[in-house]
Amino acid sequence: MKNQCQSQLELSLNLCNSWLECCQRLSEINGQSARAFLAHGKTDGEPWTRDGGTDLILGSSRIVMDYWSSMLACGTDFQRKILTGLAKR
Repeated sequence: MKNQCQSQLELSLNLCNSWLECCQRLSEINGQSARAFLAHGKTDGEPWTRDGGTDLILGSSRIVMDYWSSMLACGTDFQRKILTGLAKR
């Protein structure tokens, strides 16, 4: 019984650590995206008058695609860690 409880506690600890790592990574991703949007907005004061906003839209689209790609990678990595941890038990 003691070994089973210890095993469950170790599994819980590993899953919690994986979740904390994921949260930290998500915070970093959000910060990177926010900095990218701020930098993108500062580069050109009047993008709409020059080219109808094409550069602004393309740049913003790249930032959003990078953001979603990073979020998906983070979520996939977290799921992989959960499944790996559960498979060991």
